[in-house]
Order: sequence, then C-alpha cells, then structure tokens
Amino acid sequence: MKQKQTDRQLGERIQQIMKTNVPESEILDKKMQDAYEQIRSRKAASNKIRKERKKDIKKTKLPLAVKCSTAAAILLLAMGYCVKNPALAAQLPFIGDIFSQLEKQVPYPGDYSSNAIVLPGGKEESENKNAEHTNPQPKTIQPETAKKEKEAAKPETNQAGSENAPQSANQTEHKNDPQSGSQPNHKNGPQSQSQADHTKDHSAGAYRITSDGVTVTLSEVSFDNKAVYLALLVQNEKGFAQNLYAKNQLDFECWVTMYKEDGSKKEFNEIDGTYLARNAQGEYLDAHTFRGLAQFTHTELDLSKYTSCEITFTDFSQMLETGKKRKANIPVTGEEVTIIDHDIVHNKGTWKFDLDIDLSAEDAQEVMIQEANGQGVGIEKIVKTKYEIYAVPILPEGEKEYNYFITIWDADGKPLEDHGDSGGKSIYGRDVSEVTVYVLWWEDFFDSKGENSYLQPEKALYQTKVKFQEET
Repeated sequence: MKQKQTDRQLGERIQQIMKTNVPESEILDKKMQDAYEQIRSRKAASNKIRKERKKDIKKTKLPLAVKCSTAAAILLLAMGYCVKNPALAAQLPFIGDIFSQLEKQVPYPGDYSSNAIVLPGGKEESENKNAEHTNPQPKTIQPETAKKEKEAAKPETNQAGSENAPQSANQTEHKNDPQSGSQPNHKNGPQSQSQADHTKDHSAGAYRITSDGVTVTLSEVSFDNKAVYLALLVQNEKGFAQNLYAKNQLDFECWVTMYKEDGSKKEFNEIDGTYLARNAQGEYLDAHTFRGLAQFTHTELDLSKYTSCEITFTDFSQMLETGKKRKANIPVTGEEVTIIDHDIVHNKGTWKFDLDIDLSAEDAQEVMIQEANGQGVGIEKIVKTKYEIYAVPILPEGEKEYNYFITIWDADGKPLEDHGDSGGKSIYGRDVSEVTVYVLWWEDFFDSKGENSYLQPEKALYQTKVKFQEET
C-alpha cells in the first residue's frame, strides 16, 4: 500500500511537470520497464552502501537535503527519463487511478475508487476479474411499524419493481418508444450483435482502441443497480480545441446494448445515440489528453436484469465558446432572448467495448413503505445503493410524476443533492443512517429549494422517516 501511494505521488509530480503529449512509441513499455529497473537497482545499491557505512560512523542528525537525496534522485531520474522519452507523456495520467483523482469533482460524486474494477490494461488487474459474478437482489427491510396485512398484500419486488408490482411512471418499460427493447432503425448508429454472436474480448487491447488518431482507454468501472460508472482516458493525436464552453467536459455520442443471461437484449438508444449518457466530466491534462468519468444511468434502468453490455462510441465532440447568435422566445412568458448556437468540433470514429456487469459487490437496501395519505400520495419504497438513495412514489390514479418532486434529507436534517441524471440523491460524505423523505407539488418545491429549503416540511403533501441497517 505504501509503495502504491509512493508511485501515485511520483506520478502526480511528473504529471505536473510534463504537459506535452506526443504519439506513443512502439518500444515505450520496454523503455519504461528498463527505467524502473534502473531506479530499483540504484536504490538497492544505495541502501546497501548506506547499511555498510552505518557500522563505521556515528549516528548524526543529517541535513534535510541529504535525507531527501534518495527520493530526489529517484524523482529526477524519472523526470529525466520523461524528458529524454517524451512519448511517456502519452501514458499520463497513470491509468488505473482516474476514479481516485476525479470522484469528488464530478456532479455525481462517490467512493468509486474503493469499489472499482480495474480493467485489463489498467494499472493493475482486478483480483476478481475471473470470478463468477452474481446479481443479488437488494436487501429488503420492513419498518417496525408495518402492519401484517400490508406484509401479506405486498407484491413481490426486486430493485426496480417486479412484473406483478404496481409500477410508477419511472419504472414502466415503454415498448413502443425510443427507449424500448425493440431495435430502432439507426441510420448512423452501429448495428448490435445478437447474444449468440456477441463474443467478448477481455484482453488489455480490448479496452484501449485507436480510431482516426483518437485513442480511448477504459480504465476502471463500477456498478450499482442504477448505473454504470466508467473511467476513461481520451488522447487526441491532432489535439483538442481550447476555447471551450464547458471547460471540464467532453461530449460523446455512443450506443448501448445490454444483454440478459437468457440471451435476450435491450437497446438503450434513441436516433442520436444512447440516452444513458451524453458526456464525461473531468479535466483536460494538456492539449491532447482528457480524463473523465461517465455515468450511464436512467430512472428506468435496472442493472440487476443484465449480465453484460456493449458500448460503442462514434463521436467525441466539444462545444466552443464561439457560435451564431439568434433571437428566440421563452415558451411560457414569450419574452425574447438572445441565444447562441455554439460551434462544435467533432472527432468521429468507432470505439467498441464489451463489459461484464458485476453487481456481486453491490449491497443495496430497500425499505418498503407502501403507504399513502388520503389524497393518494405516498411512498412505495426507498432504496439505498453504494452511491445514492431514491424513493419510488405512490400517486393518485391518472397523475403524472413530473407534477411532483421528491426531496430526501440526511440524518443531520440537510437536503441531499441530485446524483447526476439518475433521479436519485447523492450520499457521498453524508450520514444517511436515517433519512426523511418529502413529496411536494413541483411548484411548491420550486418555491422552497436552496435557501428556502426549510419550508419543505410544511409544504410537503406526504413525508416519512426511515432508518437503514448499519453496513457490516
């Protein structure tokens, strides 16, 4: 562990100094290995000499510069090697540590590094990459106040509701819309394979693909039952645009197909690509290198139904600050405003990856509520995953879910923030051993958010408080 931390610190220091990215050398890996061997040999020799001399000299308090000489020599040797071999810059920022570097910065923060599966070709192999994965159902916890009649009448449920459970708007699978299991007729999107023809390659090269001068490397992946969290490194030989509208974002178009254990599949695509994710959030390390995290999620997604997925990127794009100005009217008020149709730079190609969906480490908990007030507004259940918490509402017949808003407060009485586009709330760094859930009219929520969130308890149509079991 100490060696790994030292490697990471050394890597970060080199990364700060080296900001030039050039095409990779075919003998890069051998050169890097030789350099590390030299470093280890010199360090070993230095340690041996120091031990021998220690027998003949008195123990003295050495100057700080002398104490740090060994570490400085290693750092300088590594830096010198980078300067002599500039292709090393193309390998930064140390594949395998992207989660730990960015997990706090993205709009959907989480402890992904502690639950990461490091993909082949990353800094280290996942210890359980060959282990047989399972998709356990979430733990179901009945509140102490639940009545026996409710327990007897409770429908069978899995994480996203079973075939027989009453489904809310965000659970229903629409089979006739672009988000259905049927294959849309994509003119530009890649055609997905059938499960019988769907062969998976788990070699290092399968997660590092170059197309038209752009190399995409999948570094790590993590799952909960609502989302796929993907760490990726994108290296552009031609260079990325610099005058960006979104400084820490790289947009993409990709196509996602998920496969079930029985061989069936479902496409999560619209006419212009998947609706599960549209961009990666992260940082540009230099003019040629971007690293980021992408959250593939949707309110209707239930990963426990699938065993693998196919992700095919077809375009990485950047929105620029420049563009054409035009007049437009706000729909409700009719007010005329000036908007900009931003210029967009595209990098098209084909980068196709296959991932096994592994929920064996997931430990989601469900608290069944199955309660509504006299108006028919209530909560069916509350679900907590490793990264977020969400509630499934009960609404009056015929009511639309978008007319309501659910807020969740932590054990300290503070509202939780949205966890990206999943529809859930982020639990990163928060005490969610006990939470309070409020269901409000959308208009009331709009008037009681932010600094006015203290108004939510009195405006709520329905509220409930639940406790979760302590994780062992």
